[in-house]
Amino acid sequence: MVDQAEFLRWRAEADAGLEVARESRRGERHNWTCFLAEQAAQLAVKALLHGLGTGPWGHDLVMLGRALSDAVAHPLPEPLQNTLARLSKLYIPTRYPDAHPEGSPGDHYTAEEADQALDDAAMVIATIDDLWQQLVA
Repeated sequence: MVDQAEFLRWRAEADAGLEVARESRRGERHNWTCFLAEQAAQLAVKALLHGLGTGPWGHDLVMLGRALSDAVAHPLPEPLQNTLARLSKLYIPTRYPDAHPEGSPGDHYTAEEADQALDDAAMVIATIDDLWQQLVA
């Protein structure tokens, strides 16, 4: 049994998060772009988990990916697992000044990293949409 309303509620926030991440990229706020891209991916993964009736907890995309794998009863594709792991590393150090030996988080992220994070988030969202379509078909 799937809960389409709950999936769509969370999934809409993933789109909103990705748009805000893109706005941050246009403003050259690379650390915030990375964080917001991670958030968009997290919301998409949680959308699918909520849509499947699983109450996801936490913020670690690697752990959420494992929960998703359990919920769909098969391993996630390796590219998705790798992307979730890459994005997961952006959750804390992109925001907190004490996550780095010196400087602000904004000093530590590049345009290339921001672009990679945006691409990664878009890939996660597209993959989640594909998985959802397979489940409701």
